Amino acid sequence: MRGLVGTLSLVVGLLAFAPGEALASEESEESAATAPQGAAGGLYDTGPQERSPMLSFFGIVPWWYGFGIGAGARYEMPIVPEGFIPTLNDSFELELGGDVWYADWGYLGTGYSYTGLAIPVEGRWTFHFTPKLAAYGKLGLGWHFIFWGDSVTGSSFSGGGLYWNSATGVLYKLGDSFWLRGELGYTGLKLGAGFKF
Repeated sequence: MRGLVGTLSLVVGLLAFAPGEALASEESEESAATAPQGAAGGLYDTGPQERSPMLSFFGIVPWWYGFGIGAGARYEMPIVPEGFIPTLNDSFELELGGDVWYADWGYLGTGYSYTGLAIPVEGRWTFHFTPKLAAYGKLGLGWHFIFWGDSVTGSSFSGGGLYWNSATGVLYKLGDSFWLRGELGYTGLKLGAGFKF
């Protein structure tokens, strides 16, 4: 029995990663269920795709100069709905928004804390593996403001300037317009939800 289950698992796994042309020849519901990447909305679906704007909200665990907590929001605009690779279901989006966070750091009796505010513009390249699962990479550039406090001397100062960010993330669809999001980047870990409209 274990051998049969293992063999079936291997076959389903191979079908899920088979070339798009082989998957396109199977038109039954059963084929689409065992090979979601070849189904409508899957990675090898090169037909026209509808891409809607999304509004996302995140909780943030920053690790850029100390650990802390924060929140962020992004507005996603589809820019290249059909993507750059003709044989794959990809897309390119622009995300605008803001992040705010608090973090502190201490070592051998010294320490500081700070509050940060960032306003980024991010380009996101998304690959749609199934109608419910997508992964992306993105690069961002923005302006940040930092308000520092030194717990040893009691001094404080503030500053700002350009900053960059790179990140990878996943999206998982839970409802018609509701998506879960997770993102790991240079400035921290983000977990949240997105709403398409």
